[in-house]
Amino acid sequence: MSAPNYGRDSLMAIAAFRYCLGRQSYIVGDCCEWLTEQWPSLPSNVRAVIERDLREAIKRDDDARADGEQYKPLGMDMDRCEWLRVLTVIDAHKATA
Repeated sequence: MSAPNYGRDSLMAIAAFRYCLGRQSYIVGDCCEWLTEQWPSLPSNVRAVIERDLREAIKRDDDARADGEQYKPLGMDMDRCEWLRVLTVIDAHKATA
């Protein structure tokens, strides 16, 4: 079985994630579902970029919520829950690797 093709240097996986991060739409749930399913098959450098970007976005979102800002970097509460679920999968994968 051949490895999945995520575009040149897996750019499309990173681009799709970055497009979805912070959106307030159905695409967040679809992207998060796809990410959790594909996480083990993504190249390690792609996983590192996505993990870094997600952790930074969560930190910005935490800060915005603590400061009572109207703009939330992760979107609405339901979007934030999806991204936190992805982080749980990332952390679980790291713990078993």
